[in-house]
Order: sequence, then C-alpha cells, then structure tokens
Amino acid sequence: MDSKKDGIGSQKSQVMTRRDLLRGMAMTAGALAVGAAAGISPIGFAEAGKCPGMTPKATLHYQDHPNGAEHCAVCTNFISPGCCKVVAGPVVPAGYCLAFSPKVA
Repeated sequence: MDSKKDGIGSQKSQVMTRRDLLRGMAMTAGALAVGAAAGISPIGFAEAGKCPGMTPKATLHYQDHPNGAEHCAVCTNFISPGCCKVVAGPVVPAGYCLAFSPKVA
C-alpha cells in the first residue's frame, strides 16, 4: 500500500485551517486585552524590543518576503520598526503572513 496515497507515514500537512487562524487571532486578541487592562501598550513592546504577537510564525505561514503588493509595512497589525500584533517574534517590513489586513487609507 502506498503511504503517500492515504497520508499514513507521510509528513503532516502544513495547511492552516480556518479554525487554526481564528484560534490564533482569539489568543492574540485576549493577550492584547489583558495587556490593555494592565496598561501595557503594544507600541511600548516594539520600542523595548519585545513584540506582543503570540501566534507562531509557522501557524500563520509567515515569510520574510511580500506576497505581491501585500506586506507587513502596509498591514494594520504591523508595529514599526519590526513587530506585529499577531505574529510572535520580530518581523520584517517586507514580510507577509495569513493575518495580513491592509491599512485603510
């Protein structure tokens, strides 16, 4: 029996489900709410070198290059110079992930 045909023994797929995305966004929103209640600003984290995002990069398929015209620097979640409200750890302005949400002009 071919293990690739039925998925047994093959590597786990890196496909992110809508449930994973919503769970990550809910966790991030909760963390931001707790931070806001404690009087902690996400901007303060960026200045201190600690980014507020809690969702792992792999979960959101983060990449350090843009997806066409979509990139971190024009996303509502981006905190200059290199943080994100959603993605855990540092990000680059030219990066991209599934949490991308364009800034409203």
